[in-house]
Amino acid sequence: MTYAVFDIETRIDKALVKSVYAPHDDVSDRVAYERLRAERVAETGSDFLPLSFHVPISIAVGIVNNDAVLVDVESLCADDYSEEAIVRDFWERVERFNGTLVSFNGRNFDLPVLELHALKYGCRAPRYFNQRFGHRYRYSEDGHYDLYDFIGNHGVNRIRGGFDLLCKLIGLRGKGSIDGSMVQDLWEDGRLAEIHEYCRQDVIQTYFLLLRVERMRGRIDESRYEAAWSATERFREQIEEK
Repeated sequence: MTYAVFDIETRIDKALVKSVYAPHDDVSDRVAYERLRAERVAETGSDFLPLSFHVPISIAVGIVNNDAVLVDVESLCADDYSEEAIVRDFWERVERFNGTLVSFNGRNFDLPVLELHALKYGCRAPRYFNQRFGHRYRYSEDGHYDLYDFIGNHGVNRIRGGFDLLCKLIGLRGKGSIDGSMVQDLWEDGRLAEIHEYCRQDVIQTYFLLLRVERMRGRIDESRYEAAWSATERFREQIEEK
């Protein structure tokens, strides 16, 4: 089985926030956005905005071969970048890919965001959307293997500490000097290359979490695990704290 491990980073579409929440108010996009953030904090204790306002700005994909070895990690359209281009590239790759998508919490965040932008940009993905027990079916791992969903027993156990905790639990670095809460400011400061690198490092760590889960489940034996671990030393070096 081959895998495509993926992760996305997003910004908030402030113009959309304004058009939905303050269409007749004489305020800027930024003010409408800050107003909504404040409302969310008052209501929920968090300034995390609904998925419908998130725009993908970086998508990283890592390919894992039949020997469970991560062979490549790519930031989509990094050399010819646009937000529409990375969304279209993602869906075109999904339609061509015959293996399994792997994510961490991708069922709750990454894929719903990407589905909304497939709708926005008119992307075609008939295999993804129409297979009855395919990528969108929660209790099958054939199309999409969400490690957060699996480790948390499909919502029975909420993993407090999330990705950072699980990575550190198995001896990885976890989140470094950048975390998801900083991405909006990095985007507004024009620091897209740093966002791409952060996204890429999350994909690498998701791969090593996948490898450990597969060993735990007995779907790869000890010798295959050790071989994959040895073959991916260069990726472990890339996620060491700088």
